[in-house]
Amino acid sequence: MKKTTKWLMTLMLILGVGCILEGCGKESNHSVTITLIHAWGGTEEDHVAMREIYEEFQEENPDINLQMISMPTREDMMRKVEDMIMVGNIPDIVSFSGTGENNTYDFMIENNMALDIYPYMQQDQEFADSISEVNKEYWSTENGELYSVADARMLSGGYWYNEDILRAAGIEKVPKSWDEFQTMCNQISEWALNEKNEVKALQPTVEGCLYCMDHMLAGSENSRFEGHNLIFQDEIFNNAINRMKRMHNSAISENADYSYRDETHLFNEGKLAIYINGVWGAPMISKQIDAKYALLPTDEGESMSCISSGLGYVLGNSGNEEKEKAAVKFLKYILSKKVQTKILEKTEQIPANPDISLESYKENKSRLYQAATLVLEADEKIEVPNNIWSAEQKDYFTETILDVLTGNLSIQEFEENLENKQK
Repeated sequence: MKKTTKWLMTLMLILGVGCILEGCGKESNHSVTITLIHAWGGTEEDHVAMREIYEEFQEENPDINLQMISMPTREDMMRKVEDMIMVGNIPDIVSFSGTGENNTYDFMIENNMALDIYPYMQQDQEFADSISEVNKEYWSTENGELYSVADARMLSGGYWYNEDILRAAGIEKVPKSWDEFQTMCNQISEWALNEKNEVKALQPTVEGCLYCMDHMLAGSENSRFEGHNLIFQDEIFNNAINRMKRMHNSAISENADYSYRDETHLFNEGKLAIYINGVWGAPMISKQIDAKYALLPTDEGESMSCISSGLGYVLGNSGNEEKEKAAVKFLKYILSKKVQTKILEKTEQIPANPDISLESYKENKSRLYQAATLVLEADEKIEVPNNIWSAEQKDYFTETILDVLTGNLSIQEFEENLENKQK
């Protein structure tokens, strides 16, 4: 009897272990781990909201284990991606967060590390329709591949202004030409001097300078483009730099470490009349500021804005079908109407999915609606600087523009160096 009992217990133990092992086997067959690296690792509200949206994908897809690598800035994220690629650890999903073309993206394409999204679009029309036309137009290759899909459209080409300050300074309407813009800045500076209130007309970051420069060059009647590259012409370039030098007298910062956070802080304190940023700056502006959006001027007085799609999500070409399908599933989730609506409401980014209408937000997000409508209805649309300037040009511009504006670097040398760094 004892032998029988012992034998039965042994048999049950063996069967139990077998069931456990079989269960583990089934779980591993139906579970896949993918990595997502992104630059939404900061403490700002929109950063927290995007991380929550990513986490909700995990909750809705328990069969997929989403491992997030959260970096606080784009620069940190780019360095981390480069480090991972160099050791052969290709992330399954890289969120480039609106940056333009860069060496890392180019390296991934050239070395077959990025997954072509187009075949998945062919299989799923709903998925294809959720990708913005501006994304398809700009990021599709000559051979018809698509390696980058953004979850938001980039609307910019203008500036936020404090309506109370402009009114107090006697500004009755926003300028349409650059001469009028300079007159407005001078008028604000004179008013501030008389009032002794320390208000500056404007104090943009070097990135803000790039937006102004881009607008001046692209907005010139004689400007030319070759593909997506801006072709420099001496007279137009010289005029733009000299115009920016005059703007420099209205308190452009000479601190290379001055960032958009500093500019935002000054604007929210009521110390800046003009805050150069895109439509996406709406949620960063204090509700105590009566802020409105205006487009940067043009030589001819016609309205011009930037509407584009920056570098978005790039999926890793790992060769692992399960991982690639899981990454595509994540991309479909991000572009779904439900999630796109959540991105709009929680971060005030303009959705990529064309099915999302801004009209329903006219009242409860009036600031965003006013800015977005102005950009969308402009007479002419151009690319954002990230898509027109090469990464090397952008880096050189931001590193040296203050030297040019202060006279420590000649305009000719500056222009020649920029041309040599063309895509």
